[in-house]
Amino acid sequence: MTAYLLLGAVVGVFIIHPLNLMVVWWELSRFSETAPTFVEFMRARLWLLIIPRHFDIVIAYSMVGAIVGLAFGLFTRNYMTTAKAYRSLREEQIAFIPDFIRQGETDRVEFKSSIRWDMNENRINRSLEKVIAKTIAGFFNAEGGYLIIGINDAGEPLGLDKDLSTLRHPDLDSFERTLNDIVTKSLGGDLCPYIHTVFAKIEDKDVAMVIIRPAPRAVHLEEGKSSIFYVRSGNSTRQLDVREALDYARSRWT
Repeated sequence: MTAYLLLGAVVGVFIIHPLNLMVVWWELSRFSETAPTFVEFMRARLWLLIIPRHFDIVIAYSMVGAIVGLAFGLFTRNYMTTAKAYRSLREEQIAFIPDFIRQGETDRVEFKSSIRWDMNENRINRSLEKVIAKTIAGFFNAEGGYLIIGINDAGEPLGLDKDLSTLRHPDLDSFERTLNDIVTKSLGGDLCPYIHTVFAKIEDKDVAMVIIRPAPRAVHLEEGKSSIFYVRSGNSTRQLDVREALDYARSRWT
């Protein structure tokens, strides 16, 4: 942190001070016809820095710069600490994926082969996006969970290549954005902060794990003119009728 203070002090004297002088000269030149030229003004003012009786100027700008340097140092340290913690958390989350696959589907874990590529018909099938939204809605309305994509029901990795080939930009970032778009269109954009996607290589194939936190409100899947309420039940997602949904919502969100 001392280095940031010293660097800030240097910046204060040799950068902040001249910049301030430029503003002062600009104001003078606007309202005075006898104002000196920019070069003359800067030369006269900057020479004051080496005159002992004007060292207070040096001290003042050094302090200003030191404060700026300290603030930047604190921000940088906090950013690096947060980034390191995030990377560590991400690595821990990725490490869970093989274990989840070995354990199979549960009330907190669901497998899906793809988000829009129909493996049986070998073509794009947009209706599969509704299946993804339904599963996420069920987790939202329950206690959250993990949706692993690129895995069949038997826990065998299929990869994401088929899905990626349907995207304008066939990369993992686009895949994650597509998942967020599905949530936004079908469930509500306010819920996107409650999902987080990580990727891992399983048997040299990319798989995605969507980490779903419990939603702060009742989540309905819009299907045509109807709003369907789903909840996770055992290792499947179940639709509730109106009375069941109302009773569940009253107990779930008080």
